[in-house]
Amino acid sequence: MLLMNNGGLMTSTILQTTKRSAAAVVVGLACAITLTAGAKAATQVSGAIAQGFKADSANGEIVPGSLVSAKAGDPHGVQLATNDPSSHLIGVADKNPLVVISTSEKEVQVVIGGTTNVLVSDINGTVRAGDKIAASPINGVGMKATTDSQVIGMAQTDFDSSKADTQTVTDKKGKNHTVRIGYLPLQVGIALYRAPSSDFVPPFIQNIANSVAGRPVSLIRLLVCSVLLLIGLVTAVVLVYGAVRSAMTSLGRNPLAAGAIRKSMYQIVGVALTVLGCSLVACYVILSV
Repeated sequence: MLLMNNGGLMTSTILQTTKRSAAAVVVGLACAITLTAGAKAATQVSGAIAQGFKADSANGEIVPGSLVSAKAGDPHGVQLATNDPSSHLIGVADKNPLVVISTSEKEVQVVIGGTTNVLVSDINGTVRAGDKIAASPINGVGMKATTDSQVIGMAQTDFDSSKADTQTVTDKKGKNHTVRIGYLPLQVGIALYRAPSSDFVPPFIQNIANSVAGRPVSLIRLLVCSVLLLIGLVTAVVLVYGAVRSAMTSLGRNPLAAGAIRKSMYQIVGVALTVLGCSLVACYVILSV
């Protein structure tokens, strides 16, 4: 059913709805909060086109402004979006869109095109006009996109933190973080976002570091890790090379000492691997802390 809301004028036309395929959704969140119906959603009619979906509250209640993703195994179902890579964004839940394509009045209205208000947080930095919005670790709430990911659309204004609610969330390591959550207008347009590449760091290295840390990694941290890895690798190579060269010389002079030389080689290789392992652990700590 197509419903048009314009100054109280309601018309309806029967439409054939288009089936949507749903991607598999894996729940693996760093932190989560529950958004209630008392959220400060805008009540005015938005200039957006929405489609009706069956709401699944497994990840929390879907309120206006929530980012929603496809529910696995149900082409007509949606749930609160997460930042899991397998999550497939569908749109933004809305209460009063301009046009609704729906087969039932009980379905949740999801904006798939146009401008609407969306819930965002400053968990990944303050959102500015023109920033791309991706799903955050908080169910149904967006954040500024800084790495390669699927985005829901583009922010139309700066995020006003003075009008936002302050929430305390706990990450998977048990640490508490204070974030601000509020609304801002968004131009809905689901797409794949490619983060700008650095002039100093190749994109694949930046992506690897971000994946290890679970968040964007600064250039300084990357440089420190690169130096540590280089020192560890050079040290290991020098130790092994020196041991091999010394072993070959010793064997030439005294073939009967092969057993002792082999034992010494094992010890030096073990030291080299330990040095390299310590460098890797130190880099992981620097990236993740």
